[in-house]
Amino acid sequence: MSKYSSYILFLLITILAALLYVNDFGPLAGLQKSVDDFLCQMTAAEDTRPNIVLVKLDGRAQNEYGMWPWDRDRIADLLAATASGGPKAIAVTFELTEDTRQDSAGHTDILAEQLSWIENIILPYDIALATFRSPKTNNPDYLFHHSLTVDNPLGLLDEKATMQVRKVFLPAEKILQSEPFLGFDYNMPDDDRTLRHQALVMNYEGYYYPSLSLLAAAMYYDVPTDQIKIVQGQKIIIGEKVEVPINQNAEYFINFPKGPAYTTYSAADVLGEQFNYDVLKGKVVLVCVDDPSYTEYFRTPASEAAPEYLVQATVIENLINRNIITPKDNQHAANLLLLFLVGCLCAYFLPQVSLLYRMVILFCGLFILANVNYFLVSSFRVIGQTVYIALELVLFMTASPLLESSLIPGTDKAAPDKPEKKKPVTKARVEKPKSGEPVHVPMRQISSSASDPENVMTEILDAKPAAFHDHQAISLDGEIDETVATPKFVAIDVDAAAAEEKTDQAASPETPTDGPQPEIISPISVAIDEQRGADITDEPAVSDSQPIPGAPATDSVTHLGRYQILGTLGRGAMGHVYKGVDPAINRPVALKTIRLDFVSDPDEMAELKERLFREAQAAGKLSHPNIVTIYDIGSEGHLQYIAMEYLEGQTLEDMIKKKTKFNYRIISQIIIQICSALDYAHERGIVHRDIKPANIMVLSDYRVKVMDFGIARVDSSSMTKTGIAMGTPNYISPEQLQGKAVDHRADLFSLGVVMYEMLLGRRPFRGENITSLIYAILNNEPEKPSNVNPQIPLLFDHIIGRALKKDPQERYQKASDIVTSLFDFVESFAVKK
Repeated sequence: MSKYSSYILFLLITILAALLYVNDFGPLAGLQKSVDDFLCQMTAAEDTRPNIVLVKLDGRAQNEYGMWPWDRDRIADLLAATASGGPKAIAVTFELTEDTRQDSAGHTDILAEQLSWIENIILPYDIALATFRSPKTNNPDYLFHHSLTVDNPLGLLDEKATMQVRKVFLPAEKILQSEPFLGFDYNMPDDDRTLRHQALVMNYEGYYYPSLSLLAAAMYYDVPTDQIKIVQGQKIIIGEKVEVPINQNAEYFINFPKGPAYTTYSAADVLGEQFNYDVLKGKVVLVCVDDPSYTEYFRTPASEAAPEYLVQATVIENLINRNIITPKDNQHAANLLLLFLVGCLCAYFLPQVSLLYRMVILFCGLFILANVNYFLVSSFRVIGQTVYIALELVLFMTASPLLESSLIPGTDKAAPDKPEKKKPVTKARVEKPKSGEPVHVPMRQISSSASDPENVMTEILDAKPAAFHDHQAISLDGEIDETVATPKFVAIDVDAAAAEEKTDQAASPETPTDGPQPEIISPISVAIDEQRGADITDEPAVSDSQPIPGAPATDSVTHLGRYQILGTLGRGAMGHVYKGVDPAINRPVALKTIRLDFVSDPDEMAELKERLFREAQAAGKLSHPNIVTIYDIGSEGHLQYIAMEYLEGQTLEDMIKKKTKFNYRIISQIIIQICSALDYAHERGIVHRDIKPANIMVLSDYRVKVMDFGIARVDSSSMTKTGIAMGTPNYISPEQLQGKAVDHRADLFSLGVVMYEMLLGRRPFRGENITSLIYAILNNEPEKPSNVNPQIPLLFDHIIGRALKKDPQERYQKASDIVTSLFDFVESFAVKK
């Protein structure tokens, strides 16, 4: 066996590389993407593409003609002026959806009339993805003349061969009547959030439709839509003129240029009298908005923030100029064969040469591999999957010195076939000692090393404090288990918000190594308690949880009015929440107490009591299945209390802290129920003002109850007036922070924050302190959920983006509007009979 040990080692390395390739090992897959990006940028042309022109609604145009969005009669003038130059195609990159203000002013009619004579204009539309393919039905209105041809007898592709779409968001009805060309606009970054591909085809209601980029390229070549053919997992053929390679998902690999590559004009120039329209003749013109407030940006291999219109222009340019790079990422059999071929050659030849020659051969192999990669991309526009071959060669280089060691039997000689002369065995000579002298026997000395168990344990104990700090564990009692000689630990789950705001206060305790230790009070737990003491909500805790540490003993309060106290459920800044029972009808209730002892002025005390009674009375009139019912209000000594419906469940805040995995259907159903409660209350003139996960109770069957209607305003205004801190304003709307008039739309902003947190487990606005958090809420735009997690449906981006608008006029105007947006999504999960 020892004769073949070196060959077996190299073959095992080859098998390892093959297994990593087959399983698409994450770090190496990411490295392959980085290599692809580097090669594309190294070989990208730097010249300007003459047949693509960008007409931008930039800052200069907005200074002269008004801020974006423009009225549609102005857009009609711009498109008419652009069309007069005789371009091959005009691609509009901004959406023209329904707008009642534009309709009532007649601007939509003017735009529709202009579009009726522009025959080569393409309008974009947005899409919402589906998890499965819908059955084939009739072509939807206005899309029937845009469907593509599938190059197989059945006219269908595999379900995963294209994007599956459940809903399309077409332009306004009046605009569609002019029958413009329609192309969907959709970009999905890779797992590392870098945009490298663009889907060119999607499936909707059983038919296949082109993207805006594909449609613009076909129009440039005068190819009708029905002459665009799809060959599954291979290519898209544009009228026998251009073959576009695609991957298994009908996605095209984008070849981004170096630097500015397109001729650009301001819309102010195009609308001016001195513009030479001949520069647009025979070109593809993209009319786009260049405004950071409206333009979406993507990280690409060529830029950290490329605007969406530049991505569209690049794809169109690639298609019409045949500037196409083909990644060979679907040649799995060929790549595996090449891996084993290189492995077998190395396993056969490398053990026969010396170590120096092995290293030289392998280094030359890596150098040749890099040059072959560059040559394939620059000359043949092909990207090979060679990272795993490079890994294989690097592992061979690492293992080569082992062939010279005695760790592998039979490899301690460079030329194993040459016989070695045997040396004669000599015996150690021990002289006979003289009388009275000790006998010295030759012995082998054993030196202390890291393999010594005692030394190993010493090193572990010495390194233990560093490991302790890395894991942020906290010793409960400091006792040492004599059998293991390591302290006992317990992990602490820290609230994400508290961890963000208390990072500088938390400290890791020293870890004792021996001797009896006193009880340790962790500064981390103290910091967490202080933070939670300010942030713990004062809603009725309606679950059978254990009494909160620090709350007064249950027997200190035995009754409130006629209600008997059974236990403590929670505490907040305004008072405590008890579990009680109404003895008259034996009905369990949640009793929320509200402290008024912080008010010293008798007139203010009377006014506050009256206000509390009025607000609770108004909230008590709310009778809705998704709103906690208020039964009664009263006082006991210096305490005011409210008796309300007792429920068993957990708050949405608790579920988020436990990192509960919500599926998108459950998230939608929870939001729909909250919207139902809000819509009911808003119609009756009651605004909650404090929508947050802590005020939303989720029962075992995912029924939802919204708590503290009407009471939140009393709490917030009274406590603020008396200088009592309210905690971090994570869910407060901008108008509340600015002291402006607040109406029901503030609840919809808070609901958008809740929905964002359910999707991603973190809030959209964050800051190192209260000041920076308030600044973020007032000024920053949150990152789209789908940019953080590409699996999140695009519909949630639309809903959250609109709900979190700074200006209440731009938000949803009613909670029922959000329900309408979510209804189709929830219905898609229903079992169709």
